[in-house]
Amino acid sequence: MQAILRVRDLVIASWETDRESVRKALPAGLEAAEIDGRVLVSMVAFHVEGGRVGRLPVLPFSQLNARTYATLEGEPAVFFVASRVTTGGLPARMLGAPYKQARVRVRAGSVTAPGLGVSLSFHVDGEAQPGPLGGHELGLFEKDGLRSFRIRRGEAEWKRAHLAAPASADFLLGVGLPPRGEPTLLYTAHTVFETEVPPARVSDRASAAAEKTG
Repeated sequence: MQAILRVRDLVIASWETDRESVRKALPAGLEAAEIDGRVLVSMVAFHVEGGRVGRLPVLPFSQLNARTYATLEGEPAVFFVASRVTTGGLPARMLGAPYKQARVRVRAGSVTAPGLGVSLSFHVDGEAQPGPLGGHELGLFEKDGLRSFRIRRGEAEWKRAHLAAPASADFLLGVGLPPRGEPTLLYTAHTVFETEVPPARVSDRASAAAEKTG
């Protein structure tokens, strides 16, 4: 079953972190991966304007993710350490998404989540190449065992962004991934996410690969 989400005001704020913290956050079978020679943790926020899962419509909601970067069987992947959504995103829990509810507000130039200690104010400054941070990804999260899902993004006009005020990222500290220094920011005003739901268990994927080679 396919899910398509129309997204606005997607911002990826990435900090350096230490490898040991990432190692502790990753489940067995995953290894920390470097992005441009650095071990990173990212806080990603966006607002879903609508979409569908199969034939069912998706209500608008905002989402905030804490994620880091890993390799699985030699393939680069994004591991979602924690995801928070507003009320409209909660039905995705029935499909296995490990979402928890929070107050999250996403606007052009700002992200706030007071209960999570998140405040990000920024201004956009010129075009940017998204690289591995904003490209097509193998997503991973752990709920009843490690699960994987393909994230395919539609066309997006990526921009560089810079902090307009000091950032607060206690959300990352709370999940054991301390950010270091100042973040780098990528922003796009509009894009589309496509993925298959429910996500596959990694063990299922390994079994399918074994059958193909057997």
